[in-house]
Amino acid sequence: MALRRWFVRRYLTADPRALGAGRIALAVVLLLDLGRRARDLETWYTNDGLLPNHTVLWRPPFDHTLSLFFTASLPSEAAFGFVLCGVAYALLLVGFRTRLAQVMSLIAVLSLHGRCEFVQNGGDAVLGELALWSCFLPTGRRFSIDAVRAAREAGAESAPKKPVVELGVLVLTLQLAVIYAFNALQKTGKTWHEGSVVHYMLYQAGNDTWLAVALRNHFTPLYSKLFTYTAWATEGILPWLILSPFWRRYTRRAAICLIIALHAGFATFLNLGIFVPAMIAYTPNLLVASDCDLLERALVRLGNAAGRWSRAPALVRAGFEWLVAHATPPRGARSDGRSNGGLRPEYAQGLLAVIAACATSQLIVENSAVTNVKPEWQPKWMHATAAYLQAYQGWSMYAPDPPFGDLNLVVDAVTRDGRHVDPFNEVASPANRHPGRRIPPRLGQDVLYFAYLLRMPWTPDYWQAFEEWVLAYPKRTGRDRDTIVSFEALLVEQDSPPPGEYQSRNLRARTIFKYPHQQ
Repeated sequence: MALRRWFVRRYLTADPRALGAGRIALAVVLLLDLGRRARDLETWYTNDGLLPNHTVLWRPPFDHTLSLFFTASLPSEAAFGFVLCGVAYALLLVGFRTRLAQVMSLIAVLSLHGRCEFVQNGGDAVLGELALWSCFLPTGRRFSIDAVRAAREAGAESAPKKPVVELGVLVLTLQLAVIYAFNALQKTGKTWHEGSVVHYMLYQAGNDTWLAVALRNHFTPLYSKLFTYTAWATEGILPWLILSPFWRRYTRRAAICLIIALHAGFATFLNLGIFVPAMIAYTPNLLVASDCDLLERALVRLGNAAGRWSRAPALVRAGFEWLVAHATPPRGARSDGRSNGGLRPEYAQGLLAVIAACATSQLIVENSAVTNVKPEWQPKWMHATAAYLQAYQGWSMYAPDPPFGDLNLVVDAVTRDGRHVDPFNEVASPANRHPGRRIPPRLGQDVLYFAYLLRMPWTPDYWQAFEEWVLAYPKRTGRDRDTIVSFEALLVEQDSPPPGEYQSRNLRARTIFKYPHQQ
């Protein structure tokens, strides 16, 4: 019994303020993800884009895919779906009907990502999994409208900070630890041991930031070793800090600081889309009670300072007092449980255990380089469950080695009046609208376009959709003179320079297909 109590206290218990902060962080990242996808809504979510419904449903990139956006064909229909997603995320942010908002947000993010799984990346996976596991946690007990309503109904202003004891606390924590553990374990290539990974990463035009381009010619092998070994060591130590049962206040603080520092470093040099903010969004859930007390006192001091300097001090002070003192329901009040349509606790815990088991089986088969277990071992129903929930668990970022070359997708199209245009790069790389048969130092693409160019050349089933999209160029520009009479889709590649050198080599281009088709 003593061991059980120790385990529950260490691994199944969380401060409700930490979960409330985690809910807010998740909602913010979900809104960021929605916003970046909305910029290219027509490209990825309509039948006028690169991934029309009939192509994706005819040849789905993954088995067991679900998305409510498969019902949308027109831009207006997709836009309506985006509005619904935004409403779900906003409700989650403010904590109104939190249980319902959690489920709605999960359906929204799975639908958004499932519609274009062909261009899915690791950031989409970690964000979806954070939304999934958070559904089984009472994240609305603090910093939420639900908490305020419950407190008012009970006639109290504040309440004891009763901790949350849930299986979901352990599952979410394990998910974070597993991401880092398997990423570190699968970095077995020569480049990691010799410390040249960062050097090669700086020669990825599709991912590099402007700062990476500026520094690549000044990044010596010594700097590459320093940054490579630091990143690898950080990934290796994080699982121990996250799961340590001893000195949790200090190990969790160290884990939070290292996660933020590691991913801030990634964001400095690499455009990884939503991956960086999604990983950082896990960190509020690691806060322990003493840290929450410190943050709460900091909020009070900030509120007092803001009140002194504000033109409306009473209003500002009242707002901070509401945030700190009134965001906790009194003992016995129902804040986000059955009253909001949630499952009975025992049913919810059982469902969580089943989903976690399916995700574990996915972890074992997707990381066979570590587990030595073949995919045939996995029961079909477990794979289907994990796939429908997008609980993918293949963690091998830049493993076992980074790419040793760079590439770009180029379209050499000829218009009716004889001009040469590149419809793909005009949309994907506005700063390099006409790259020609070369790779610019930085493409400046969104990660969805970069994922598309990495996969489309080797996926003939998607070539017809690409051809139709290119030929629809005048429809997008609104100019009849932009009618395409012929084009050539090319894959341009080059080799990255070895450590100590700074000039890419072996530039080459190969034709993927042409229009009109050759007889």
